[in-house]
Amino acid sequence: MSMSEQEILEYAIHLGTECQISAWMDLKKMLLVSLPSPSRALFSVRDPKTKKQKFNEFESWLHDNYESKTGTKLKRNF
Repeated sequence: MSMSEQEILEYAIHLGTECQISAWMDLKKMLLVSLPSPSRALFSVRDPKTKKQKFNEFESWLHDNYESKTGTKLKRNF
């Protein structure tokens, strides 16, 4: 069962505030281990050659909306 983008945002806000998360990668890791598999497909994967993380459109939307709704700017530590 897949969650909508809005449901993922609401869950991210709940998870991030409860766990006092301050970095994007920490929130992303928590989401990836707790979301249903179809919902995890919305997130980016590492570049196969450089192994670097990149923001995709969904992650950028999630990051920006998280900040606007919580007032917490998550550090991009990559």
